[in-house]
Amino acid sequence: MISTRILLLLAALALACTAVGSTNQGQGKPEPENGCPNVTEDSFRRLNQPTTKPQNNLARRLGEFCHDRFHKNENVTCIGQLGPTSRKCPLCCACRGAAGIIYNNANAPRTFPCGNVKVNTPLLSQRQHVKDSSRRYK
Repeated sequence: MISTRILLLLAALALACTAVGSTNQGQGKPEPENGCPNVTEDSFRRLNQPTTKPQNNLARRLGEFCHDRFHKNENVTCIGQLGPTSRKCPLCCACRGAAGIIYNNANAPRTFPCGNVKVNTPLLSQRQHVKDSSRRYK
């Protein structure tokens, strides 16, 4: 009887720890990681400031992706920037809300071109690319 209570208590404790861990993952970090740049409040002001120069649409679009991925139902503004070059196409997300600026890391959307090649492209388009490149050298 006592051993059953202890097992139930340990199981409940494990579930509680898992729930807290998964909740904290979505909150982001106070500092950027994995080679991502530090973002200032000024970056967020410039994002929405009307100027004669073209706005940074890439940062805005990637920021929308970051917002949908990490803070869908929250009132935050996000900026997205490609992280260090790699095959996985890392995406650095910086989001500003009531708690300040928080950072999350993700991979860029599947159709996003990283470098000279598209990563995560469907197999059919990869085959087409190989087929087209083989024609050039004949």
